Amino acid sequence: MKHFPLPLTLLILSILSISPACHKPPPPKPDPPITDTVPKTDTTPPKKDTIQYVIRIEEDFLQSNPTIDRRNRDYSFYYDNDKRVTAVGIKNYDNVLYDTATCWLFYTGSAPKPRMIITPNFSVSSPGGTLYYDTTWFTYDNSNRILSDSGIEHANGLYPAITVNPLKRTWSYPDDTKTLITWYGVPAPGSPLQIIRKDSINAAAGEISNMRTQFYYGNGTRGNYASTESFLYSTYINPLSKLNISGTIFSLIYSPVKLEILGNSDHKAVSNTNILPYYLDFYSTQMPSGFYLGGFTSGDFLIGSTYDQFDIQITPGIKRPEYPSQISVGARTALDDRFIYRFYY
Repeated sequence: MKHFPLPLTLLILSILSISPACHKPPPPKPDPPITDTVPKTDTTPPKKDTIQYVIRIEEDFLQSNPTIDRRNRDYSFYYDNDKRVTAVGIKNYDNVLYDTATCWLFYTGSAPKPRMIITPNFSVSSPGGTLYYDTTWFTYDNSNRILSDSGIEHANGLYPAITVNPLKRTWSYPDDTKTLITWYGVPAPGSPLQIIRKDSINAAAGEISNMRTQFYYGNGTRGNYASTESFLYSTYINPLSKLNISGTIFSLIYSPVKLEILGNSDHKAVSNTNILPYYLDFYSTQMPSGFYLGGFTSGDFLIGSTYDQFDIQITPGIKRPEYPSQISVGARTALDDRFIYRFYY
């Protein structure tokens, strides 16, 4: 610590004692709470679009019959100084899937988008067993839109039990409102790389109007498809859309996502059973309050004779009321079962 001569020290103290702007009050007891208020001396108005970064999402499952409310999963987000996501911690509860795992994201220099993501694979990992990871590499256009990604996927096989298969996607943007994604993968152990899925997304300004997700069997044979439509958007900001890894209708933070639409791999195009209302949306800029998700056969017959109507009940934040503090998600064939997502910033 640097010491000043006594006369200079007395002069500084004299100036401080007569300057009201620099008056130092006695130490408060206890320390005052930290607030978000703007100091009176600052005349700059606060920005209304200040980005709030989510640091944790807690996911609960509320089962109606019998009534059970249990923690399902936690997502913890970590950032660098440029607010790029560098890691996502994932914790599962009730001894399902793997216990804990981490998604890692890697960047080239100051690039805003990741060049590589290493994700935990939930379909082949188990509690107390080997934890498998998949790796995906990305390329972008001059507007930082994904052009392609390719990866190595661990999958269940006949022999050996776990196989390593290639997986890649190509992206195109015919206009400002449409995105096309073609998926290539291995539909069966030992088969060559083939088309396994196609997405057609119609959206403007981050609000989806409709999507069609076509699934394929081997040799390009069309299978079931999903239609997601009739989005009704709220005025609440979707915090996941603010992340530098936003803009996809499936998650980039875990794998596999070959069947996933907005965080849900239990829709009617996958299985003709009551749905589980999972919802993890990295695309919509505003939180939807509802939408419809239906499954169809290759012959255009509606599976289960009904769309699943998703309803999203939003609880606003206290400090930032334009952001949600919690959402409760249900779907028609989920009956009264719901998933609860709590957001922490």
